Amino acid sequence: MIETFKSFSGLAKRLSAEPTAFKNKLARKPVFGASKVKKTVKSVKTVRNVDIFVSRLHPETSANELADCIHEVKGDMVVEDIQSTRLKSKYESLYTSYHVCITVDSANLRHAIEVFMSAAAWPNGVFVKR
Repeated sequence: MIETFKSFSGLAKRLSAEPTAFKNKLARKPVFGASKVKKTVKSVKTVRNVDIFVSRLHPETSANELADCIHEVKGDMVVEDIQSTRLKSKYESLYTSYHVCITVDSANLRHAIEVFMSAAAWPNGVFVKR
């Protein structure tokens, strides 16, 4: 028997009372290959950027000094590229700020964020945020 409803909201209300209504099927999570033995096909190398804002640096701090600091912190993680852009500060004689773009392998993105957003990674008083 086919029921007719006067409005869509009436039908939605009836369907929402059913326990399986509006439930998505369980989706399987994607799998990323990790075998060191299988070499028949190759994957492409993918990289991601970790963008951070670094501020409250001494006004004479250079982009090279900032890159050196990042290289000290990264440990054995491979960093593809570091691009630093000096930003215009409101009080240039008091502090300087940089936008830093650190390019890392996609597989290391989470670890890179943990490392570069750690308070222990930066000198005392330096302000860092994503």
